[in-house]
Amino acid sequence: MQPLPEVGDLVRDTATGRVGFYVDRVAGRCLIRSVDGGHAWEADPGDVQPATPLRELRARAAEINARSRRSLGT
Repeated sequence: MQPLPEVGDLVRDTATGRVGFYVDRVAGRCLIRSVDGGHAWEADPGDVQPATPLRELRARAAEINARSRRSLGT
């Protein structure tokens, strides 16, 4: 079994292909928050992997864009 990520690490849920920030472990499941600040979801720990550098770059850009849209009110 691979070690758990650190809180705030960007991870990929291989079951869904989604990328998000690791938040916590609850009832044996990993809690992951969407990069755009949306809803968190639960994932099986075996399906959670560190995000690749390219996925991390895309996710960080998406997070910045979402924040920018919210501040502009669009």
